[in-house]
Amino acid sequence: MTSTAVIELEQSLFDGLAAGGGGAAAIDALRAAQVNKHLQLIGFLLERWPGPASERDAVVEALDRARRSDPARFAEVIGKPLVGGWAAIAVRAALQGRPQWTDAAQLAALAMVAGAATGVDGEATIPVRDGHASVPGLGVALIDAYRAVLRVRDGRLKVHSDGVEVSARAEHEDARWLPVRRLTAADFALELDDVDPYRHGHHVPPALRLPSAEVATWQTLFAEAWDLLGRHLPEREVELRAGLRTLVPLVEDGLSARSATIRHAFGVFGLTRPPSAAEFAVTLVHEFQHSKLSAMLDLMPMSDASDKTRYFAPWRVDPRPLAGLLQGVYAFVGVADTWRALREVDALTDEAQRQFATARMQVHTGLTSIEQSPGLTPAGRALVGQLRLRTDSLLAEPVPPAIAHAAEEANARIRRQWTERNGADLN
Repeated sequence: MTSTAVIELEQSLFDGLAAGGGGAAAIDALRAAQVNKHLQLIGFLLERWPGPASERDAVVEALDRARRSDPARFAEVIGKPLVGGWAAIAVRAALQGRPQWTDAAQLAALAMVAGAATGVDGEATIPVRDGHASVPGLGVALIDAYRAVLRVRDGRLKVHSDGVEVSARAEHEDARWLPVRRLTAADFALELDDVDPYRHGHHVPPALRLPSAEVATWQTLFAEAWDLLGRHLPEREVELRAGLRTLVPLVEDGLSARSATIRHAFGVFGLTRPPSAAEFAVTLVHEFQHSKLSAMLDLMPMSDASDKTRYFAPWRVDPRPLAGLLQGVYAFVGVADTWRALREVDALTDEAQRQFATARMQVHTGLTSIEQSPGLTPAGRALVGQLRLRTDSLLAEPVPPAIAHAAEEANARIRRQWTERNGADLN
């Protein structure tokens, strides 16, 4: 169960992505590459199946039948973001010589979900973790057992165990079924996944099941944030619509909002509930920038992994490797661009001016260090060249002199503090 397709970005798509944008066509190309990657990882795992060969062969047959039945819907299921999260975790365990049956059996569950999407009947044994039987992308059934059977009949999924039957229906919640919730705005929807067993890896624990009232608050903020993007950054809204699929709520510390993107999972990120619609909009753009660059890195290296130089990043207190600094600069180009556009909102103008001035100065500082690095590959240099053009256009935007001066002073102060903390400049 592998893919031999070679995915390459057309030059025009690369240039758009390299400048910090891209458009729907570029995002579609990145998503196609992720499907290809997921299939390759699945093939790797099937070769190292930790259970009976007959069980593995049944999974291979179910996946192949689903793909032949409806290739487009099959790709949509296999390309889901948290499939990438699961695959990375499962492959890491296999490489360490510790393949887990629960990881392998998650693939059996995924095959049944693909079957339901493509009209293929079947059944498979799936794991039950702490009373939760995962149906990938749809939710979890609450089962008092160690294993269960996930069955597909006429496009409907049901979990069976010891005479208990639980219907796995999206957006239908009962005493035994916890579906993945959705955040909606206009004709767009995102999954708000607080149940998937492979949703961790963000350096902050994922939140447990959110109360309905909390989900309602997320919904209100998301709808307002999406409206801001649609009215003031339509090109960003198009990108997000094309590629962002899932949000994972993270545990809150009561001090500050946090967000993070998993390197191997395109189109998903974790976050605590943003304090405002504007911050939500900025966070959506910020973290999707990380997803875009990570997906590009799956296709081409941007930096030399042997380069050990460490750099100053205005948004971090620790010295950063070149790859980390490049990620930060790429993400903050999106942050600066978002605050630039939000200056048009009367209630946000003053705050947006300050945030825009700060973010563009941070991008300029980080990008200048990258431009001086010998560790960039040819693709990395092409990316940086496009980022410089975009950054210069941001620097050319008029900002009140006092705000621009304050951003420059803040940047210099942070650099002094960083030097005091880390010693002499490393770059």
